[in-house]
Amino acid sequence: NAFADEDVRGFAERIVRFLKLPDDKIDFSAEPKIDGLSMSLRYEGGELVRAATRGDGAGGEDVTANIRTLEDVPQKLKGRNIPGICEVRGEVYMPLAAFKAFNEDAAAAGERTYANPRNFASGSLRQIDPSITARRPLRFFAYAWGLLSAPFAETQWEALSKLRDWGFVVTPQARRVENAEGLLAAYAEF
Repeated sequence: NAFADEDVRGFAERIVRFLKLPDDKIDFSAEPKIDGLSMSLRYEGGELVRAATRGDGAGGEDVTANIRTLEDVPQKLKGRNIPGICEVRGEVYMPLAAFKAFNEDAAAAGERTYANPRNFASGSLRQIDPSITARRPLRFFAYAWGLLSAPFAETQWEALSKLRDWGFVVTPQARRVENAEGLLAAYAEF
């Protein structure tokens, strides 16, 4: 984690040294962190077969029935060159405006309100009844990959492009930058 500008510059310098590059011209993918629930989606033959939370890092909770209710999660991948087995990683979250509106409606109806959008999103995805999940304003965006049966992408930027081509939402604020100063500029904008 970087807590100061110098931490970011030091990180970029270590990457350049590790890769033995002649100068600091290295591309980074700058993406904002959205606080939600980490998700792993498994596709076989382009079809969604399983969705699991990250859990403890070794195993998570199967939430396939509930994840199928999110419009942002493709049931079938589109496009070409889709690996036979493909694990897509992303984040389930609730936009702040949707969270506030949901709480206002709940309060007006005399129902329970919730403390924060991250925990509400997490609880919404873990409902026993998928129809409850379907009524909640949850969103999903893809940001990475896990297990693949075939090569996927050489860079994070290329991966985001392929994920978009396959029908996923990726964060629109993502940008490709050349060096530590580009990372810092992106951070200031996020």
